[in-house]
Amino acid sequence: MKKRFIGEQELLEDSYRLAVQIQRSGFRPDFIVGVWRGGSTVGIYVQECLQYLGVETDHIAIRTSYRGRDDYFRQLEQGNEIRAHGLQYLFENLEADNALLIVDDVYSTGRNIHAVVERLRQKAKLNMAKDVRIAAPYYRANASNSHPAPDYFLEQSSDWLVLPYELTGNSRAELEAHKSWIVPLLDELKPGWQ
Repeated sequence: MKKRFIGEQELLEDSYRLAVQIQRSGFRPDFIVGVWRGGSTVGIYVQECLQYLGVETDHIAIRTSYRGRDDYFRQLEQGNEIRAHGLQYLFENLEADNALLIVDDVYSTGRNIHAVVERLRQKAKLNMAKDVRIAAPYYRANASNSHPAPDYFLEQSSDWLVLPYELTGNSRAELEAHKSWIVPLLDELKPGWQ
């Protein structure tokens, strides 16, 4: 699978564009949940833009059992269960008439977000938000998509998208080509790395 490196400025601009798309749709979330790691970054930008546009939200970050590219493919092959962590605040505060927006950086199979929604349904029961929507700037549609497309996305790609904060899973040559500023720092701390 071809890799495509997303720059920090591109991610920031795409996150704000995603927020504008959400605003234009008429959806007004009461809660925004950013899925750690990348979704928390995007979630911050989306929340800030919506707030600037007059939409007040409660917002938190949660995490799933995602641990990088290699682990992602292993989970797909083995069909491992995805766990969702950090949902207690939502269990205690979510109400059925709330609108919930779940934000991630890349939406691929939908398994991570589906795990979050299912865990919320199990624990929140009658307080589960009736209007749950999903947003991610990047949507990787492929044969392994097991859930519907996100409600909001900007770009569809079949590439493996490497986000600005990702180092793991990239070779020295890739980092030199796309994140050259980090190479001297890594050389200092990890001599001889490749």
